[in-house]
Amino acid sequence: MDNVTFIELMKLSITMPMLLVASILLVAYALERFWYYYRAGRLESSLLVEVRRLVREGKIDKAVDCCDKHKGLVPEIVKAGLNASHLSRIDAEDTMESYKERSQNLLRSRLAVFGTISFIAPLLGLLGTVLGIMRSFHDLALSGSGGPTIIAAGISEALVTTVAGIAVAVPAAIIYNYFTGRLRDLMVRIDTFTSELIILLYGERTIERRHG
Repeated sequence: MDNVTFIELMKLSITMPMLLVASILLVAYALERFWYYYRAGRLESSLLVEVRRLVREGKIDKAVDCCDKHKGLVPEIVKAGLNASHLSRIDAEDTMESYKERSQNLLRSRLAVFGTISFIAPLLGLLGTVLGIMRSFHDLALSGSGGPTIIAAGISEALVTTVAGIAVAVPAAIIYNYFTGRLRDLMVRIDTFTSELIILLYGERTIERRHG
């Protein structure tokens, strides 16, 4: 296995090109998700603090303008709730809920690819190893000679696919768990803030009605 070229490595088993494609998809989707979460999935504390202050002061229009100055899914959700503040509390909650579901779907997009690759990559590697061992015994049966040395060399080459499968699966599993954790944490924070926003928007009205 010394000084094996890339082309020779791809020819070891039919599963090696499959694992190469899986690794390319893994890198491409991982970079895309990192960039997307950085741009759209951020939750800036300064925005939330400013929106809280403006809502408490009754400056809903300025709170909307504040959201317009920030890019991402979170400002869109907050802006939707603010724009629906003239409606009933249930309608405002439903409006934000629809935006939250849309945002969650966008953030969850392509995460299934990482889970799938982490699952099938070791199986592809194992399949390549089994096929390689079968080929080694088949060649030994045809030659009628060679002994353990030939078998050992064949098995050594066959095991490369298992190593390749694990090498692809481990990063895929780590990336999947990372983004799943980020998604869960982000949605919990969004749910917490939107609930607080509803209380800020409608809690004052309830008190005013009671005293009116």
